[in-house]
Amino acid sequence: MRLTPAEGLRDAVGLMTAWAAQPDGPPDLLIEVLGEHVGSHPPELALAEATELLMGMTALCGILLALNEEATGLDMDVILREVALRYAQE
Repeated sequence: MRLTPAEGLRDAVGLMTAWAAQPDGPPDLLIEVLGEHVGSHPPELALAEATELLMGMTALCGILLALNEEATGLDMDVILREVALRYAQE
């Protein structure tokens, strides 16, 4: 079931699109999309699917950081540090 990098990224975008539809609301759509990836498979395949989804999410985060750096001029390290500090205080 190996996905290509493009397929993994597509799945990650789908997951983030589901989250973005209701970032502060009930996560029904997000859970539905996650279920499509891992909920309908036997455990060993669900683990492989979840791992590939994580890799796609990692690639998506990197791309979004790069786009943000290009748009704002802030280095990725600065952005990551800001996020880390913001959530370390909670």
